[in-house]
Amino acid sequence: MSSQTSSFLLVLLPIFWTLMSWFSGPRNTFFSKLYIERIAIWGSIILFAISLVVGFIENNTASVSSMLVTLSPLKSAVILTVVAIGVILMRFSRNYFVGEACYPRFLKWMQLTLASVVITILANHLIVFWFGWLAVSLSLHNLLLLYPDRPRAIVAAHKKFILARTSELFMAGAFALLYLAFDTLYINQIVNALVQTSLINSDALSSTQQEYTELAACCIAIAALIKCAQLPAHGWLINIVEAPTPVSALLHAGVINLGGYLLLAFAPLIALHASAQWILAVGAGLSVLFSALAMTTRVTVKVRLAWSTSSQMGLMLVECALGLYSLALIHLVAHSFYKAYAFLNSGSAVFEALEDDISAHRTPQFADWLNALFVTSLIVLASFSFAEYQGPLSPWLLITLAFTAYIATRTANSDQTQLYVLVGISIVLISVYSTAKDMVTRYLFAHFPAPASMLSTIDIWVVSLIAALFVIHIAMQTFGHKPAVQQFKQLLFAGLYLDEWFTKITLKVSPISLRKRSTTKQTSASVTHIGGK
Repeated sequence: MSSQTSSFLLVLLPIFWTLMSWFSGPRNTFFSKLYIERIAIWGSIILFAISLVVGFIENNTASVSSMLVTLSPLKSAVILTVVAIGVILMRFSRNYFVGEACYPRFLKWMQLTLASVVITILANHLIVFWFGWLAVSLSLHNLLLLYPDRPRAIVAAHKKFILARTSELFMAGAFALLYLAFDTLYINQIVNALVQTSLINSDALSSTQQEYTELAACCIAIAALIKCAQLPAHGWLINIVEAPTPVSALLHAGVINLGGYLLLAFAPLIALHASAQWILAVGAGLSVLFSALAMTTRVTVKVRLAWSTSSQMGLMLVECALGLYSLALIHLVAHSFYKAYAFLNSGSAVFEALEDDISAHRTPQFADWLNALFVTSLIVLASFSFAEYQGPLSPWLLITLAFTAYIATRTANSDQTQLYVLVGISIVLISVYSTAKDMVTRYLFAHFPAPASMLSTIDIWVVSLIAALFVIHIAMQTFGHKPAVQQFKQLLFAGLYLDEWFTKITLKVSPISLRKRSTTKQTSASVTHIGGK
């Protein structure tokens, strides 16, 4: 099979979505009557299966060094997630947008967004990757403006537009530096050279190559931080809850994960330079800490989920900084499906809140925390010894504290006999995690650089952040009546005022005009100017 034929077959899925987006437009009302979303759903499944077969044949029979698009086990896992999320959203939106005039426009831009995401993932060429990244942002921008009469959505989309252009500039600079360092635009050739360098000796690179690759790694790290809505560039993600629920689900479950995929695609580059790892560890680590704490102060479901996304993306970037690439991939996939479910199920939040109100509640006492910590520590220590784990300590500390909080909270609000059930659930989940991580490492990341050693400087930094998060969370629950804690909660509720300052600077640099909502007596919408004099 020739490389041209393989490339064409691999891009059949994004081509199909692009064609479906044209037929889904508002002007093609005739074809939309033929259940266009059903054609898109089944076509997506069939073409993804074809892509898997072609990718398997190509990787086993021919060289892929000169192909513009390629398929690997890592790319297959990410694209499978994209296709599954896309199919679920297309099916859900058919009922969600009943009677909405904007439904054809939503279907059009959602399919273009999915097509752009798949092109970006398949890309084996720096220019193709960059243009795919740009196309994702521009398509998503049209989805965020699906209801153009919502001022908060317009302001959030405007900030997102500026941040997206900034991340693209950093990425363009990184790609230019990589081309100057290796004299090739093919990603697999660059990655193979970096893998060989990391396995042999970093001194194998010339001084000029070391400078170029270090700057490129730092630029990619910054681009990933911006793409994943890390503090202080997080406000647009919080404000964009004004968008329809399927748009929020697509953004939080799919598009925002591209920052993590960017780091996975260039993992050997990041692993080669400690400066890029520290940029990720500090920027994303602090974002995890404050976003997770701010989430606990929110009362609306979608806003809590938005803060959760910022925190979860930060945790995924920290995992990449530590060299835990298999864990980052598992996190990416699991977070995508969880966030899709959480947003699509947000309509039942009222009933869940009523059930929660009538159930008994008790704040966990010191004895509850101590018992939970003791039981969880035994489980994690047993798993640690059987796994023969040699990587950083921070993931195991995170697991220990997470299950401690889980067991302490559940046993405080139920009979103590439920402890045995909770312990069984904890054992199963930790076993599944260890098994999945070992399998992903063996089959997908066998050639990747080794993770950071236990209690390295970055690992110590992450351990301190995780411990601080756990201690502060307990203090907020236990001493919530204290004035100092209440003031701290108010500060968290305001998001440390970071977004307010960021919004002021953004609107000062790039003012926008907002159209006021039109009424039945208005023939034209009035315009409000924001950010200018």
